Amino acid sequence: MRYLENCVEKLFAAKTVENIIVRVGRGEDILYEIKRSSQDRTLSERTLFDMASVTKIVATTSLALIAMDRGMLAPNDPVGKFLNVPEDKRGMTVWHLMTHTMGIGHKNLTGCAGGYADIADYILNIPSDIPIGTDVRYSCPGFILLGKIVEQLFGCRLNEAFDRHVARPLGLKTTTFLPDRNLDAVNSNRDEGMAGLVNDYNCRYLGGVCGNAGLFSNLADMTVYVKMLLAHGAPLISRETFDRAMRNDTAEMRESRGLGFLYVDERYAQAGGLFRTGSIGHCGHTGQSVFVDTESGLYVIILSDATVSTVRKYGKEKYSEVMQMRHDIHAAIGTDLKIL
Repeated sequence: MRYLENCVEKLFAAKTVENIIVRVGRGEDILYEIKRSSQDRTLSERTLFDMASVTKIVATTSLALIAMDRGMLAPNDPVGKFLNVPEDKRGMTVWHLMTHTMGIGHKNLTGCAGGYADIADYILNIPSDIPIGTDVRYSCPGFILLGKIVEQLFGCRLNEAFDRHVARPLGLKTTTFLPDRNLDAVNSNRDEGMAGLVNDYNCRYLGGVCGNAGLFSNLADMTVYVKMLLAHGAPLISRETFDRAMRNDTAEMRESRGLGFLYVDERYAQAGGLFRTGSIGHCGHTGQSVFVDTESGLYVIILSDATVSTVRKYGKEKYSEVMQMRHDIHAAIGTDLKIL
């Protein structure tokens, strides 16, 4: 993996990352991996990373699909079946939440005086940016609502539902919300004393447990999760339900989305040309990503502190550099695989 090695060397030289793990696999086989830190530390399979929006697929989407499998939820269920919906949001469905087509994009939610208890009402009373269902507008608020619905269905908080219905059945060892801060964790925050605290400011304000972010995981557990995806949902979800979630539901819109998953097509640059159309995955704002091709069995897991590293470098966030990092890593892997 000479091109991948060179790519990672350039990332460290440019101070885009201070800690990074990349694993390339196909099916049961690990083809190559890199664990590297410019700090005085050793990264292991158990080192925790703030997964940010990868939470959306590992926790919230998994639980929603399990609920669908059990007949508890359907994509066309109105959000009003579960939450108090104002008149202008009557047409909003679970499908709109899972495909990021609910019409409300990124919002600062720290103005919700009632915190997590009142966040659903707060979000649903935000004026829509665009009409419901007309286009993809990436929405953390939508996945916070989905998390609220999942909690209602399973009768417990999202972290408890995740542990009971996803983590334990898969055998995930330390993937969790609100991790023990004494564990080995890469810090995604600028403050050195904040390792183990979620970087997402909305999630942190809401207590660290919600549907858009908050999950911490590691290479070992994410590899187990990836193998569940490669097995089309087994043992958590039926193949029928999982394959439905993999379908491109927004092909005519500006981004392609399945039910919860990012759907890779020719428009998606961060895949670097490595993953074919129909591959699925997700990115996390802190510098993480997971992508799989269920047809070939190829997967790539990237765990890093790229976003906070760019903040240290520039004095402000430059997320375009993090996105370019993913593109370059995937493209380098593609070149290496062609010459192996």
